[in-house]
Amino acid sequence: MMNNNHIAQATNGLLTQLVLDLKSGYLRRCESLGLDTQQMQVLLSLTLEDLHYLTNSQVPVMSFQIDYEILTRIQQQARLEQKRLESIDRALVLGGSIELMQHYFGLSSAEVAARRRIAGIDVRSGRGNVLSDEDNAQVWLSWQKAGIADADTADGLDVMMLTAEQMDVSLTAVWHAVHSWHKSQPASVRTARKMA
Repeated sequence: MMNNNHIAQATNGLLTQLVLDLKSGYLRRCESLGLDTQQMQVLLSLTLEDLHYLTNSQVPVMSFQIDYEILTRIQQQARLEQKRLESIDRALVLGGSIELMQHYFGLSSAEVAARRRIAGIDVRSGRGNVLSDEDNAQVWLSWQKAGIADADTADGLDVMMLTAEQMDVSLTAVWHAVHSWHKSQPASVRTARKMA
């Protein structure tokens, strides 16, 4: 736990930096910390001797405050981003194509290639993304059982990844199969399934 002397040194060090920023004409940093014109004028009036005394003082002239609402919001965003990155890695391991990765995650081909290289994923050329009739039927059953109306949602992708994992087939092959079924269904059937 920080004692008062360490807190004083930290806050007074920040104060010194703010004074230097102001004397150099960098007002935005002070404004971003909520200082008004009068407060900035007081800081500008500090002499070198004043700063020397302040930095050696054991009494903090500033205080810190944590904005818990913003902290919580940023923490939630960080967890969502972590979940997104885990989904990206999972999709790549399962054989997600560049087209699929762009569709669901907005990744460019260069980003996909870089992530594959970092993860040590080799991509085989050829038609490895085609399901056998038996696999196609199994994917259909899994998809129907899940009851997902829209294949383009995060839930839809999760079901496709789970199916690819369980069947040990390419995610891209599962994606192509599911999309071909959705394209062949009339819009009225898709709407009815969404409402069900």
